[in-house]
Amino acid sequence: MQPLRPETTFVARTLSIKRAVLVAFALSLITAAGPLSASEEPSSPSAADALRWLKEGNQRFVSQTAEHPHQTRERREHTAAAGQKPFAALLSCSDSRVPPEMIFDRGIGDLFVMRVAGNIADEDEIGTAEYAAEHLHTPLLVVMGHTRCGAVTAAATRAE
Repeated sequence: MQPLRPETTFVARTLSIKRAVLVAFALSLITAAGPLSASEEPSSPSAADALRWLKEGNQRFVSQTAEHPHQTRERREHTAAAGQKPFAALLSCSDSRVPPEMIFDRGIGDLFVMRVAGNIADEDEIGTAEYAAEHLHTPLLVVMGHTRCGAVTAAATRAE
């Protein structure tokens, strides 16, 4: 049996998520990338920076060298006082086997995560993604699926 593997499609945010430009490629999350320390992250990252950080974090996760950044008491206190400034928004399946913060080796305040079975976007999820883009100024939206998704299988086979 093959291991569960996340599969991701990236969406770059323009002025509004509804007018987002779909980046037409699927990213195998097992990619090689250079290291990046959490302290090197600029305060206003570009979509390219955000994508690179996700790839780097995933490489650490896959190679079992996770750094677990931004998980300290100081980080919790800072985000509680200053608010969140996530560098990416993720629409992910609610399946417990694919937690985005772990898969991308990120911490508190790094990711704005929306989880729903089958990683589908209806009005509520689209509104939440628009909030991330327009109010939190996240430069990148990721829609992340995974292998052996029960919700997708049920929909595809018209299971009751």
